Amino acid sequence: MLEDLKTLVDLQNVDSQLFALERAKGDLPHRVMELKSQLDQLAKLHRQKAEALQAAQSGRRTAEGALQMAKERKKKYDNQLYSVKNNKEYDAVTAEIEAAAAEIDETETRILEAIEQEETLQKELAEQEQRLKAVQSEYEEQKAILAAREAETRSMTEVLQSQRNSLVVKLRKPLLGAYKRILNGKDGLAVVEVIRGSCGGCLTRIPPQRVLEIREMSQIHYCESCGRILVWNNADEETANKIDNTTVAVA
Repeated sequence: MLEDLKTLVDLQNVDSQLFALERAKGDLPHRVMELKSQLDQLAKLHRQKAEALQAAQSGRRTAEGALQMAKERKKKYDNQLYSVKNNKEYDAVTAEIEAAAAEIDETETRILEAIEQEETLQKELAEQEQRLKAVQSEYEEQKAILAAREAETRSMTEVLQSQRNSLVVKLRKPLLGAYKRILNGKDGLAVVEVIRGSCGGCLTRIPPQRVLEIREMSQIHYCESCGRILVWNNADEETANKIDNTTVAVA
């Protein structure tokens, strides 16, 4: 069990260094992911807006074609009006002229609406393009900074990861599983030393008899308050005692 505890201590030291390297990146990884998500969403909206503009332009061109045909038809019936021979023919031609005129009015209205829609969409597209460029620029900038920081720490991370791999294979799966759960649940700190009779993680006081048991390093002990694995470090404890004794002497 002593070897298991020593391995856990070494593993915690390695993981603490890995966590420190990760924290050195700050919120850059999160920011880069956030910007990438914004970029994807903006690009999608831009595509949708561009497709809507194309549809509006296509509809306007179709309406303009229909308008031209309606005008030609009205012109034809206007000419026929001068050659009618009776009231029946007059009424029929007049009805066609009125229908063509109504179609012209309706089509011109559709064209005006399409033009207004195009103008609105073009304005929105221009605004989206500016926003897209701004987010794209920030994304590229933050991604470059993150890449630079990762490059700076890559060699050290690889060394530490290699050390970690060699340590985890020494631990039994149940113990390794417990360590991982605590590590993930306690901000990267699963193994802590007893400091002046207290848990080095949450500072909860530990009963003297239990401190003696932990000091033997013969079995796994967990803090009853925070659940971390407790270990003993003679050097640290002796230093703490010296500090306490010096304080008492001065007093």
